[in-house]
Amino acid sequence: MRNAMILRLLPAAILALVGPEARAQPGTSGVDERRVLVELFTSQGCNMCPEAEEILGDLGDADGQALTVAFHVDYFNEPWEDPFSETLYSRRQWTYNELYTKPKNPEYGLYYTPMMMVDGVQTVNGRDPRNLRLAVKAARSRPPLVSIDAELTPGAEPGSADLRVAVSPLSSRVVGRELLVCAVLRDDRVATEVPSGENAGKTLVNRYPARKTEYEFATLEDDRTASESAFSFKVAPGLPTDRLGLVVFVQDRKTGAVCQSAFVPWALPGTKADESEAVEPDPGATPADPPGDEPGPSR
Repeated sequence: MRNAMILRLLPAAILALVGPEARAQPGTSGVDERRVLVELFTSQGCNMCPEAEEILGDLGDADGQALTVAFHVDYFNEPWEDPFSETLYSRRQWTYNELYTKPKNPEYGLYYTPMMMVDGVQTVNGRDPRNLRLAVKAARSRPPLVSIDAELTPGAEPGSADLRVAVSPLSSRVVGRELLVCAVLRDDRVATEVPSGENAGKTLVNRYPARKTEYEFATLEDDRTASESAFSFKVAPGLPTDRLGLVVFVQDRKTGAVCQSAFVPWALPGTKADESEAVEPDPGATPADPPGDEPGPSR
């Protein structure tokens, strides 16, 4: 287990907002059945994280209702700089540490790798598959508080796409509350040769790493009116798209609880994902491209 030097790496004043697959039509998702968001906070600089990534991958492969994302933190970027790491993801984890009201380690709380969060309400050690399954089962028993209707359409430039997200209330409990509407472009089975650090000499195969995250805040004014958000994404030229997809989720800003999640495949005209509804992953993926710099939400 790796815990961060919180005061040195992330001042307490800098906090982030926390915040089977729907394929009825290519590039869309509009189901009301409960989906469970499972986040792994991980780092290529941590020698305990590869085991957690395998557990995350096994869950995502076996359970289509569990939407899995690996957020690579940047506080273990010495000597090896994780190409998926983002300050935004470190800040998101730190905010979970601040919001979490259940028991946690008195020394480092939830600010360590590998750490998993299930639907924003239950933390699990990343190397504990049994308690992970129990947390996912408990989350699945809770009804969704919103419905998510998401549609992906080709953008104006090659390799780009526009995502429209409509969020409608299913419960009066979300009316008037400030919500985070977030979309994460994730990849899968991306191999990276690591020359230094705790994993020196290894080729790591990262499961469900976040490549880009977009978000905005919304408030549902009544129990009849939907909110609409629009996001744009672009993939680097030459990046394989058959393993790409978008995890979309809505989260209560004050409590961190996830209201509902959805998945939209990267099924644009002319891509491999569009040619076949199910694409078998290739374990021999290319090395990861560094994600673009994204501003972190703040409180």
